Amino acid sequence: GARLLLIDSMLTAAVLVATTAAKPQLAQLLSRATDLETSGGDTTSGIHGPFPLSTDGWRECVAGWEHVQKKWKSLGLIAHPYPKSAHAHVPACRALAMQPALLREMRAVIGTDDLIVATMSVLVKEVGWEHRWHTDVENAIDRTRCNDTSWTVWLPLDGAAPDSSMLMVSHSHGARDFAQAKLHKQCKVCEGGDFSSLWRRGGQLAKVARREVSPHAALVQLAAADTQAWAFRGATWHASFNNASSRKTRAAVQMHFMPTRCKFRSDSGLENAPELPTSERQRPPGIGVVLPPVIPLQGKASATLRGSGEEATQNNWMFPDEPEPAVVDATFDRTPKRKRDCAAATFAPDTPLKSLAHDLNAGGWVDKLCKLKSGVDAGAGIVDKSKCKTHQLTGHSAGAPIMEYHTSKLRKNFAAHEMRTHEEIELVYVLRGSILISLKQRGEHTKTLYRRTLDAGDLAYYPGWQPHSLLSVEHAQAVYLAIRFLGNQPVSVEERETDSVVVWRRSDTAESDLAEAGQPTRLRHSSSLHLSVSGGELRGPHGSTAGAGHDQLLLATRGEVLYGGADGKMRTLTAPGTLFVPAGAPLTLSPAPGPPPLLVSINFTEPRRRGTVRGLQQASTDGAPSPGAVHPAAAGAAVPR
Repeated sequence: GARLLLIDSMLTAAVLVATTAAKPQLAQLLSRATDLETSGGDTTSGIHGPFPLSTDGWRECVAGWEHVQKKWKSLGLIAHPYPKSAHAHVPACRALAMQPALLREMRAVIGTDDLIVATMSVLVKEVGWEHRWHTDVENAIDRTRCNDTSWTVWLPLDGAAPDSSMLMVSHSHGARDFAQAKLHKQCKVCEGGDFSSLWRRGGQLAKVARREVSPHAALVQLAAADTQAWAFRGATWHASFNNASSRKTRAAVQMHFMPTRCKFRSDSGLENAPELPTSERQRPPGIGVVLPPVIPLQGKASATLRGSGEEATQNNWMFPDEPEPAVVDATFDRTPKRKRDCAAATFAPDTPLKSLAHDLNAGGWVDKLCKLKSGVDAGAGIVDKSKCKTHQLTGHSAGAPIMEYHTSKLRKNFAAHEMRTHEEIELVYVLRGSILISLKQRGEHTKTLYRRTLDAGDLAYYPGWQPHSLLSVEHAQAVYLAIRFLGNQPVSVEERETDSVVVWRRSDTAESDLAEAGQPTRLRHSSSLHLSVSGGELRGPHGSTAGAGHDQLLLATRGEVLYGGADGKMRTLTAPGTLFVPAGAPLTLSPAPGPPPLLVSINFTEPRRRGTVRGLQQASTDGAPSPGAVHPAAAGAAVPR
């Protein structure tokens, strides 16, 4: 049977006698985690097992997950899938993660039936590989309610052995620091590493754990065997290695289980437990904006999902046994109606620019709390019932039969609308608060939503024909600018089959990443209108740009900008503010006195040939606008994504 090897903390030369394969000789074998010295059973030690599980279909799981990671674009996914989401994308992997015997074990050790499968990793490790000492960050993402409540399950599938296994420091889950914060100069993932060094570092951690956490802490090695699973608290200090004398590659899967009440987000390289959230900073540094898909074991019957609006929307829930999310065809939101509305106003080169400039916060509108409509249940989160909307621009130009934008305010946990589609391309700029954007994916992944948070200062692009919805989260209110546009040429069939989302973060600060990649996806030029975006500080005056061959929307995100048109008068555009400049209209720009203003330029250019679809290439940092630049590259140039 599977056994547990206990290494005394006083590692001596007799214990670590190097062989010709540089493999340490280990002593003192234990058969089960319950044999560890503890006062409260194996859950007190933080280690549980081993227990037998089925590995049927594991090859399909490994091959399927590899296929999804390599072919995600052609499979209808909007972005590269979260690297620990095999359970959400591959049925064979989901069957391993949700087998009844495993769920019984997890419900018993965690103490509740209402759990989620938060992550699943497929781990294929060659001989000579090691993974540093670390703490699983998944355990600490929601520190306010779920610190040290997640459990990790490691299930060896093929090639596991005592010399291709995991090392742990028992009882270490109560430590305040991550293991990686206690040890310096570790390579995160190593090949051909010094395995004796891995043991020595573990011995150091065991001493620290005995001093700071529990006198029972010990360095242990799981005597791994295929089909024999081990579970441990996510905060347990652990490492992994493959030094198999059989020279065999090891395959395994690893899952994280936690109570459904826990919020789960991606992380951005956490090396220690994140700061506690505050009302102003709901997501401290290190907590990502992407919501990976999680599967609630009780489905929609979960008490969390039947709770308040905030609880029901806190995660990217996936329901494998439920119908895919519905898309609503709203009559008032259809493109023909919007074309008729936009036909009433024409934007031409001689249109006075002052009529096309808008102060989005006129009268303090952005900062005033939206009032709920009469008779609306504040907790219902129903479409359009708490939304305050102000239209800035509705009309058409020579190149765009639809050019419309408006600002909206949404109370917390209210949606802008149900999941909808429309023909227009859409941009969203967040002025206040945070917006959760949800996009439905295609192919075999229609039940897995792409969801991420947009914060104040973020600018996002997505084609409107992707089913989408917006939800106000984390703050009392969110305020955003929605821009919809459409060119004279119809959107090609090829483009309609391409999903994408682009996010430019912090465009209201000098640290804007307009010239950096916001998402690991590729955009396509619209066959209806080409789109390019640039931005930066406006430091000096810019002369007349009369006769520009494309429509342009200028978005002031910080400070004040002076602009002038055909009448020669200079006027002030105050952030947050917009200025639409039709193709051919003269324009002069200059910064107002004070700190340099920040300006984002969104350019709409008609394609030269009907139906042309061209890929946008990612711009490097060198492609960022230089100080004083405001106009983007010509149509067809690289656009940051």
